[in-house]
Amino acid sequence: MKITKISLLAVACAAAPAALLAQVQIGVNIGVPDVVVRSSPPPERYEAVGVAPGPGYVFIRGHWGWRHERWEWISGRWEIPAQPGAVWMPGQWVVRGGGYVWVEGHYTTNVVVASPPPPPAAVYVNEAPPAPVYEAVPVAPGPEFFWIGGHWNWQGRWVWVHGRYDRHPHFHPGGGWEAGHWDREGGRYVWREGHWR
Repeated sequence: MKITKISLLAVACAAAPAALLAQVQIGVNIGVPDVVVRSSPPPERYEAVGVAPGPGYVFIRGHWGWRHERWEWISGRWEIPAQPGAVWMPGQWVVRGGGYVWVEGHYTTNVVVASPPPPPAAVYVNEAPPAPVYEAVPVAPGPEFFWIGGHWNWQGRWVWVHGRYDRHPHFHPGGGWEAGHWDREGGRYVWREGHWR
């Protein structure tokens, strides 16, 4: 029995509502087979993101592409979404078929914003935390990454939590990380969690 492209499209469209309920992502490439690359993509490159060319533009980050049997960097670019309120969902390399397959990025208006988790219970400690440990801060992996400095954590004794870079969840000019700190409260010390601004 011969399956036509239209039959495949009909099956994919019929399965899409069920996939949404099950929170499964379906990709349909009509007439284009998946290209399975046997080597993993190189580490992501740093891209300097300049000023947007105008209001409403979003930056589409660059990524590694598989061209002519080798990895090739595809530079990022500025775009205006076709629909107001649309959010860019970046493409990614996924493990499939014994290698890596590129799943193209796309715009979506169906973004579910999860409610934030409840704040952690306050930790009160009778003894003062030790002096901060000096940490050499390496170069940021990208413009939307911010250094979250290390700090002392109370786990029945003082334990140093090393600093790290983290990507701002909603990168914007003036955004950054407001560091957590230990406050003195009623003769004890209490940890105030850091947050994004």
